[in-house]
Amino acid sequence: MTSQFHIQSSDPALLQRAVAIAGSFAEQYRTSQVVGIVILGAVARGYFDALADVDVAVVKKRGSEVPFEGQYQHMAGIEIHLHLADYEDEVGAEWNMAKRWTYSQAQIVHDPEGKIARLLGDKVPLRSDERRWLLMSGLCLSEWYINRLSHLWVERGHLTSAHQMFAGGLEHFMDMLFAWNGELVPDAKWKYYCVEKLHLLPAEFRERMQATMLLKDFSPGELERRRAAFMGMWQMMLPVIEAELGMTYAQIMEIV
Repeated sequence: MTSQFHIQSSDPALLQRAVAIAGSFAEQYRTSQVVGIVILGAVARGYFDALADVDVAVVKKRGSEVPFEGQYQHMAGIEIHLHLADYEDEVGAEWNMAKRWTYSQAQIVHDPEGKIARLLGDKVPLRSDERRWLLMSGLCLSEWYINRLSHLWVERGHLTSAHQMFAGGLEHFMDMLFAWNGELVPDAKWKYYCVEKLHLLPAEFRERMQATMLLKDFSPGELERRRAAFMGMWQMMLPVIEAELGMTYAQIMEIV
């Protein structure tokens, strides 16, 4: 599977070495007891540096035995994370969004019966109902955190909490943007990097987000400056999301 969130490796030679190590490590698991092998993480994304590691998922038949020397192993000076699972468990499990996003960039290196490809095709894609909910909740909850909850904490006399509400609001807003683009929401540590790579974004998105994130002090004036930076961007998205959903904001609020 592929992803639009490709990162240019800072060390192409190290990436090439990591790809070779991942392949060599995976080779030992190509047995009749293994349903499939998948490369995840940095190698799958085409990026590797001295801080990265190799992630290999081995999906085996339930009850079978495969070599396992621990989740964290090393080969030629590179750390390898081995993710071992039973195929039958994976078929029956509910995959959360972070796991689905990770596997959306997977490189399948062993799948003799095509079961892993079918598993990912079933588990990974963003469903239409999920997309709709992320659009609705992202629009409403981002405004609720940044506009309304911040006011609530001002009234309670706690400006630090008022400013802290912006973090939750921005999370919901970014979730909405991924859904608008028809994309899964990435794992938390990749979310902001990936949101800037989306094709559809509000005008001057990076500048407006940075202005919203910037916190000079915990004053009421700074709260208003940050709120204005965000709400300008939110107002751009309001008619877009209303049109996408075929609903007014008031109708969306009633559901959320």
